[in-house]
Amino acid sequence: MSLHPLFFRFPGLVFCFSLFFSAVCAKENKDLMRANYYYTHYAYFEAIPYFEKVAPELNDPLIYSRLADCYTVVNKLQKATECYAKAADMPGCSEAVKMRFAQLLMQLKKYEEAEKWLKAYLEKSPGDVRAANLIQGCERNKTFSETMPEGVVQLLSFNTNGSEFAPTLWKGKLVFSSDTDVDVRKKRDGWTGRSFYNIYALKCDQGQCDSGFAKLTGTKQLTNKFHDGPCTFSADGKVMYFTRSRVKDGLISKRSLANKDSTVLLEIMVASDYDSASRKFRTVVPFEYNSKEYAVAHPSVSPDGSRLVFTSNKPKGAGGSDLYICSRVNGHWSEPRNAGDVVNTEGEEVFPYWADDTTLFFSSDGHPGFGGLDIYKCVWRNSMGSFTEPQNVGEPVNSSYDDISLAMFADGRSTYFSSNRPAATGGDNIYYYKRQRIFLQLIVFDSLTRQPIAEAGIEMRGGVNNDNSKTDGGGRYLTRLYPERNYEIVVSKDKYTTGHLNVVAASMLETDTIVRNVFLYQPPGRVPDKIAGLDTDPLLKKNINIMDTPGVRTFEINKIYEVGHLYYDFNKAELKPEHKPYLDTILAQMRRNPTMRILLRAHTDCRGTVEFNKDLSNRRALAVVDFLVKNGVDRRRLEYIGLGFTEPTIQCPVCDQCTEEEHYLNRLLDFKVLHL
Repeated sequence: MSLHPLFFRFPGLVFCFSLFFSAVCAKENKDLMRANYYYTHYAYFEAIPYFEKVAPELNDPLIYSRLADCYTVVNKLQKATECYAKAADMPGCSEAVKMRFAQLLMQLKKYEEAEKWLKAYLEKSPGDVRAANLIQGCERNKTFSETMPEGVVQLLSFNTNGSEFAPTLWKGKLVFSSDTDVDVRKKRDGWTGRSFYNIYALKCDQGQCDSGFAKLTGTKQLTNKFHDGPCTFSADGKVMYFTRSRVKDGLISKRSLANKDSTVLLEIMVASDYDSASRKFRTVVPFEYNSKEYAVAHPSVSPDGSRLVFTSNKPKGAGGSDLYICSRVNGHWSEPRNAGDVVNTEGEEVFPYWADDTTLFFSSDGHPGFGGLDIYKCVWRNSMGSFTEPQNVGEPVNSSYDDISLAMFADGRSTYFSSNRPAATGGDNIYYYKRQRIFLQLIVFDSLTRQPIAEAGIEMRGGVNNDNSKTDGGGRYLTRLYPERNYEIVVSKDKYTTGHLNVVAASMLETDTIVRNVFLYQPPGRVPDKIAGLDTDPLLKKNINIMDTPGVRTFEINKIYEVGHLYYDFNKAELKPEHKPYLDTILAQMRRNPTMRILLRAHTDCRGTVEFNKDLSNRRALAVVDFLVKNGVDRRRLEYIGLGFTEPTIQCPVCDQCTEEEHYLNRLLDFKVLHL
């Protein structure tokens, strides 16, 4: 994460103008004076060439550590690592530098080396909870075996080679901060050579965003003279709270909020009375709890407007920056109070975001994590006036890099967030995460007898670890797939030819199952080396099936859509665990289409009397309805009918002469769209 006036990062990196060499030395070395001047004025990019000149000559740990800080800011992490390593091995290197070195090593996934430095740090500061948490993260990550991700992450197309970060949602748009160059008239920040941060907006729908973006408003007080953002909005969208850093031309502005050590501080501004016609906030005033002694930034207001959380390095906190909370009382914000040591650590707690009135997300480098800043989730308990223990949201949202400022949709199944993980565009980027669970259902048949083949070998290549398994007694194999991966699958059985197929695990739905039927051939004579038998039987030429075709997103009234062929115990209607992928697919479609009404239709094979099959299929259809209602679908949107053997997929004039595969194809669950 690039260090900038809008970020809290490396609390020991920027704090005052104190000289770190004697006055004589400073006078004799103009390059050192320039390096120190740029560094203490946050002009890290400008400071680098001067530090590079003096570092080998003076060979001082503080020079190398500051050069490493500058490299970190401009995201040259390998060079930063080399400089931190030199500084850490020199006598007189501060413990704060060693901590920054360890954090960078974690970011680069060098957990064993990071743990060594953290343990040395903890010996000098035995009560430091942050160091203990980071050691715990190293120990976990050293032996961490990648778990199945709950979804996929998409780099959004509008990102630039600058920095886009801190997404939030407002009036159907994605709002974020950026130092983009889209406005050629924008003034430049002399520290980085890039534009000042400003607040931008563009239309996004489920990760599909417009290519261009523009300033959020034309409000006069939101200018190019200062760094503005991140921001948060009231529920009605008429009030915006945003972070500001008054910095210009590589120097500290006379209007800056600066403490006695000349640190430029962050402040919160409140823009109110938004006029949609002019696209302007009529009033912009400072937040009542800004301070000239410490920073106040990164505000987030709960949807009901009752609580505001922000970040501050206010004295007597737990660490570098803590979260503070205010309550709305009689139209005013109460005195801020620290969110407590359950949330706050000796590290950095930043970028809070209220997903609803009680669920808060924030970023921290002090809790156990993957490295850098990770995103955590906690819940506000109003009766106790405190938050629950934070939980790391896990991969793929979090990584070993800095992951910040999450903006969750109300449904909790998708989100926008920022990260400086390696990507096609440089700097900080905004990503879209969608929850996605994809299953594969294989059913292996004897191509001549149409009987399922039990104990057929299944070898899958494409996941983190290759999987070797076997089909069950009904010839079935069900597994979950990593999203967005290609799989090569080999199906084998003694005395049979080998089946080969490829599966691409991609889907636009939250939960989908890819169904594949594989036919293996048992020849009477010589066995060919390879025969691919995927979906070649004419019996499997079916209509569109939302399980086979996960990309189905639109429907037509009065059209029937197949869900899948379900195995039940004899004369049973109870749902089984292997039915869940099918049921989850229907549930996902109902959630995606909130006004759609459907008629669920259950079918049986020909075995049994007409009355028996009618009753059995009715009970099976009703069980599916009950499942959907239990999972939040309005009962009024669902109708059901059991059709028995009245609409078979495969005709069976003589029932006892039908194959098991033909019976299987007739045990179908589908639905008819009644209303959209």
